[in-house]
Amino acid sequence: MSNASPFRKRTILVLIAVGVVAMLGFLLTATYGDRFERQRGNTPSPNSRYATGFHALYQLIERSGGDPWLSRGPDDRDDGLLILLPNVRTQPNELLEAMSSHDGPKLIILPKWVAAPQELRPSREERVAMVAPRVLQRLLSSVTRIEPHGEDADARLRYPSGLALRPFRTAEAMQAIEGENLVGLIEAPDGASVLAEVKGANTYILADPDFVNNLGMANRQNAQAAIALLRALDPDNAGVVAFDTMLPFGAGGRNIGQLMFEPPFAGVTIALLAAALLAGIATFTRFGPARREPRALAFGKRALIENIVSLARRAGRTREGGAAFADAIRDWAARRLAMPRTLQGEALDAHLDSLQTATRYAATAAALREAKTETDLLRAAQHLDDWRKEVKA
Repeated sequence: MSNASPFRKRTILVLIAVGVVAMLGFLLTATYGDRFERQRGNTPSPNSRYATGFHALYQLIERSGGDPWLSRGPDDRDDGLLILLPNVRTQPNELLEAMSSHDGPKLIILPKWVAAPQELRPSREERVAMVAPRVLQRLLSSVTRIEPHGEDADARLRYPSGLALRPFRTAEAMQAIEGENLVGLIEAPDGASVLAEVKGANTYILADPDFVNNLGMANRQNAQAAIALLRALDPDNAGVVAFDTMLPFGAGGRNIGQLMFEPPFAGVTIALLAAALLAGIATFTRFGPARREPRALAFGKRALIENIVSLARRAGRTREGGAAFADAIRDWAARRLAMPRTLQGEALDAHLDSLQTATRYAATAAALREAKTETDLLRAAQHLDDWRKEVKA
């Protein structure tokens, strides 16, 4: 019966690898699944490449020598301009909370379009409708009171603030706002503000996102005007811009899974995984094929002999087996060589010793009969068996 392992080594390795990958996939999905779900869709964000997204603005700042980054919360907001991107689902208290964690200048870019991915070309989006004025009023209710309305596409904008701004190009109907607590920095002919400052709050509101979103950045004039605008709003930290991602994606909740895969505990996770890998390698190399439990009563002549030896050893009579084995070999040799029955005892021993063999019979048989330990007995028995093989040959 074979003692080989019932599984092939390759099969075991494949099963272990599949199990590890499945476990890591489950952990990552359970840990970051809500974050992935929030980032799906065409919500305007610094990562979105749809027309209403702001990925082009992020790239423009970076390639023009600025230092943009994505801010996931109050802990990673330093000096510089904070750009807030609320959408139609954003609650007023969420906007206020995102603003309160930053002491520097803040730019709120209001939503303008309700858009959805095209059915035949999901990588592109189509406009469904403009955001209703009441939605914008509700959105900014925790910041200031506003009155949104539209402006004609051919309206000539004014720049009364004295800031180092560059003119934007307008191609479509614009969105503007009015309010008692607003100071216009870019105004329409009727005095409504496309870009306004909230008095005493170090906060700016861009009413029309088409000036700086991906659609607007396709125009060189708007790209140059956007860089000038960001520098004018925060001249002390020109080019240092943080894009808030809490409003587009939601802040999400920290859980134990995120603590496992993010600093400062990511090193502990890596160390534990390495220790588990080393333990698995040590286990795999230490243990061989599965060992089967032996039978209480084994089969075969070998098992019978082992049982006899075990009984003799327990009875303390193993040394007496030397003389019996020597007599058995002598009787076998007498029959093998067809010696006369009259040869007995010492005469037979002398005749057998006279045979031309490399191993001397008399000395070997005497050593076997006089052995005192099992080691001497086994050595002498092996020598006598060697003599038997010479005679048999």
